Amino acid sequence: MKRRWTEAEAWAWQEKVGWLRGCNFIGSDCANRIDMWQSHKNAEHMATAERELALCRETGFNTVRIIVEFDVWLQEHDSFMDIFEKYIALCDKYGQKVMVVLANEAQLCRGEKYVPKPLGEQVYAIGHHQGRFPLTPEQKALTPYHELERDETREKYIEMVRQIVGKYRADERIVCWNVFNEPGLAIGAERSLPLIELMFKTVREQDPIQPLASDIWYWSRLDELRPFDKLSSELSDVISWHCYKPVEQFVIDLKKLSRFNRPILLTEWLHRINLQKVREIYPILFLEKINCWCWGFVAGKTQTYEPWDVLWEQYDKNGGNVNYDFTLWQHDLYRPSLRPYDPNEIKLIKECNAKAD
Repeated sequence: MKRRWTEAEAWAWQEKVGWLRGCNFIGSDCANRIDMWQSHKNAEHMATAERELALCRETGFNTVRIIVEFDVWLQEHDSFMDIFEKYIALCDKYGQKVMVVLANEAQLCRGEKYVPKPLGEQVYAIGHHQGRFPLTPEQKALTPYHELERDETREKYIEMVRQIVGKYRADERIVCWNVFNEPGLAIGAERSLPLIELMFKTVREQDPIQPLASDIWYWSRLDELRPFDKLSSELSDVISWHCYKPVEQFVIDLKKLSRFNRPILLTEWLHRINLQKVREIYPILFLEKINCWCWGFVAGKTQTYEPWDVLWEQYDKNGGNVNYDFTLWQHDLYRPSLRPYDPNEIKLIKECNAKAD
């Protein structure tokens, strides 16, 4: 639609699609999302994706969340659009609806000038979450660049959004447009607010049949939404929420979301190191029919089973006096062998999914 959905329209969509549950998907042989979308070794990556999407179906999942990569669209436009369709078709083959993330600050480069990331063989750090090399002090001092804030790339980025949404605006294989992933995470509220508005305006102009959402991810100490979360909630048709907290805090945040009276999409969850456990969270998601996408699926080159670097920084700063369990994987459900990380987790997930169907 070219306007925000009413609450009734949002709940009608929820009734139509049923309980959505799945993962944030990237093939285990992809070092990052450039690997996922570029032409280099695409046949190999698609073969891996097919095996792992088949495992999604076997697990009882029915949806995946994928994040586009502007740098690949810019440098390999035709190939990117072809690979995008291949992924959507492959997901459909294995019964997975797709949520598409259109903007993601976490992938930004730093500095005043935008330089597209190089394509081809990707270098990644061993033992670091998402395979990212830790930022140097010099890099940390630089303000993250954002494509949408510079005239020379803003129009191109918006054109990518128009093309993707315009082509798939009435495609039922796409279940939702995640317009902005964690706005304000890297660039702060002042810079993110006009960008959130621009992205929603651009997507709505395409008149999509799918709902739009931007993530709520940061509750303030005073129990109020930060500016970027507030604006996201006011523009979204359905509520996209991120939570990596233990169950005691998880249920408190879940209760807060009832104020919106719209379907909830928990688009990122699962943080074992922070004591968020499948056996405690997934039954709640099943019973309350909270749509959900855990972070990661099959452990691979992105190494999202490793802790965020910030957790190690907190450990060092506090002399090891932190309430984290570093003996556990942070994210991911399956080992590279496609066997479960914890068979009891997968047994529970499959049982809930079967009952839901």
